Amino acid sequence: MLCLSLHDSLYPEQDPGQLTVSRIEVFVIPALAIDNEGYRVCLRLTTEHGYGWSEVFLAKQDYVFFEPESWGKQLQGFIGRFPLSSLTTRLTEMIAGKADADNRAFSLFAAALGAIQQQYASGVAAVSSAIPAEESVLQLRSISYISLD
Repeated sequence: MLCLSLHDSLYPEQDPGQLTVSRIEVFVIPALAIDNEGYRVCLRLTTEHGYGWSEVFLAKQDYVFFEPESWGKQLQGFIGRFPLSSLTTRLTEMIAGKADADNRAFSLFAAALGAIQQQYASGVAAVSSAIPAEESVLQLRSISYISLD
C-alpha cells in the first residue's frame, strides 16, 4: 500500500494545506532505445505551485492493458481545489481499493504530487516559458494523450 505524507507547513500561510489541481495530462510515447521495446507513460500535474512530473515504462506486451479512458475516469476526480490531507487520503484509499487491479494511474499521480511538494519546499518555481514547447514535443511524439481540466 502506498502512503503519502505531505506537510501542510510547506505551503503558503495564507492558504495552508490547500492545492488546486487545474490539469492532469498523460502522454504515451514509444521508447527510443533500440533494445527497449515499449512505451514511456508520462503524467504531468499542473497546480498553482508548479508542475509535477512522473513516468513509468510499459513493456510492449503490457501496453495492451493501458486503457486511456479508464485512466481518465480514475484521475478526473483529482481536478479541483482540495485540502492536501483530503488528496492524500483519497489516493491512499483508491490505491488500496485497487489492490487486484492496475493502480499505475494513481501511483503516477502520487509521484507527481510528491514532485510538486519537493519543488515548493526547495523554492524552485515552474518555468512557464519552457512548458508550451515541451508539451508540443510530447504531444507530437505521443501515440496516446489524455488531458483533464
